[in-house]
Amino acid sequence: MSSLLGLILGILCVVLGALSDSDPLSALYSLTAVIIVMCGAFSAALVHFGLVPIVTAVKGLGWLAKPPKVDLQQFIEQVAEWSTLARSQGTLALENVIPEVSDPFQKQGLQMIVDNTSPEDFAVILEIMAEQTGRTQMAPAEVWEALGGYSPTIGVMGAVLGLIHVMMRLDHPEELGQGIATAFVATIYGVGFANLIALPLGARFKHLAKELERERHVVIQGFMLLAEGKPGIVIRQNLQSFIEDKKSKPKPSAADEPAGAAQPAE
Repeated sequence: MSSLLGLILGILCVVLGALSDSDPLSALYSLTAVIIVMCGAFSAALVHFGLVPIVTAVKGLGWLAKPPKVDLQQFIEQVAEWSTLARSQGTLALENVIPEVSDPFQKQGLQMIVDNTSPEDFAVILEIMAEQTGRTQMAPAEVWEALGGYSPTIGVMGAVLGLIHVMMRLDHPEELGQGIATAFVATIYGVGFANLIALPLGARFKHLAKELERERHVVIQGFMLLAEGKPGIVIRQNLQSFIEDKKSKPKPSAADEPAGAAQPAE
């Protein structure tokens, strides 16, 4: 939500800055400039990425209101419970848990454990899935950063086109001032869209993608321990090391095996 607030605040600062000089708000509006900058930038991105990544980047704007996040503390508790269930009833018992899991990555991990995938193949498949998921989540950042690179240059093109139009009407000197001012609106749109919207969005999405990558690393470690048949208390002790807030570390439940049954993995 703070990211959305920052975008709105940045645009308001520009508008209020113009109004403080007693410039009419209409001076900042030009439909022609909007068409040239926005359509031109997205057309260039379409050539660069294709349609699907652009649609993904636009849909990714929903991350500003509700960023995707894995509740690692809850995941650790789930893996510990799954371990207890698998050790008491066998890995096939986890098949009944799969429909309750909403995350596709975690669901695939559970399914491979149920299918008794070998540890070597299990690790390789999880890493491949994590890499593919990471590329998908990084796509919005790449698209918005590209839009931030294209739009200033296209804004200059719009300004030049506006000046050409003004030069063609030199026989109307009373229109020169307004025409030149309107021509430079395209430059404002191009530079403003790049530095107030596109580039900050690209940096924000890249940060979110890296955070999700770190969370997936914890998830992979949890499934690896689960596939190895480690008891719940050992899984908790290992995964808690990935969480900064050590004070939130939960106590082992009675359902877990006693600590003397196995030592924490190194």
